[in-house]
Amino acid sequence: MRFYFAPLEGISGFVVRNAFAHHFPYMDRYFTPFIPAAKRMNKKILRDLDLQNNQGITLVPQLIGNQAGEFLDMAGKLADMGFSCVNLNLGCPSGTVVSKKRGAGLLAYPGELDQFLGEIMEKCPIAVSVKTRIGMETEEEWDILCGIFAKYPFEEVIIHPRVRADFYQNKPRLAAFAKAVEKISVPLCYNGDIETVEDYRKITELFPTVDRIMIGRGLLANPGLVGEILGKPKASKTQIGAWHDEILEGCLVLFPGERDVVFHMKEIWFYLIRFFPEKERLLKQMKKCQSLTEYRLIVQQIIS
Repeated sequence: MRFYFAPLEGISGFVVRNAFAHHFPYMDRYFTPFIPAAKRMNKKILRDLDLQNNQGITLVPQLIGNQAGEFLDMAGKLADMGFSCVNLNLGCPSGTVVSKKRGAGLLAYPGELDQFLGEIMEKCPIAVSVKTRIGMETEEEWDILCGIFAKYPFEEVIIHPRVRADFYQNKPRLAAFAKAVEKISVPLCYNGDIETVEDYRKITELFPTVDRIMIGRGLLANPGLVGEILGKPKASKTQIGAWHDEILEGCLVLFPGERDVVFHMKEIWFYLIRFFPEKERLLKQMKKCQSLTEYRLIVQQIIS
């Protein structure tokens, strides 16, 4: 089984990836938060892609867009940087993204999607994988979309079996994933609501031919989850503390001010607090804190 760390906008940059690689080294691939194909490679993007900042990590850049020329131009730049694969985001449910026919928004236009995929698959200088939802509004859309994805020799297709209207609510639609297993011949990766060892076992028992799993929010709630799946002991508070401290120190170097650092760390604690259910009462204090000193005191109370 291969394990992938899902791209999480604003969270899964190289600082967090390195902390996982150092303290919980179980991930086979890491995916960048999406990069707009129409955007220039600014300093922030280049820094996150820099192989010096991702040593010992297999990193796959993720692009989002709907214009083949823009996608191919950015893929060419990634090839020049040494990347051998690029991932296409067809899953982002954000309103501002969807309104521009990007992310999950492109799924509402299967004809345009098919034309776009045909061109990039014919001309892309590196391998292409796809991360997709199963439609915009209803599961019935998946019949047509699944047929489109089945046409192309992607490196792999990562499926989050929810429609855009679900956002991250409701249960994953496993019947739709089963349809993909039946129709799509390239390797498939399952993504969605893997938060416990039991969740993992359920999916692998239902789909025994699927040999790759992507996890995002579940890993922030329990950074040692994949280790548990592989039979290792549950992560200790000491391990979680060391993982957290590496991220904090990395953010202190990365961000210009303490408030930026505290804001970033709060995003992680929105998930990580689940590892400390007896301390959830402290999350309110965490949300209100502004200074690094106050933040450190709250974290000490949670982890101690």
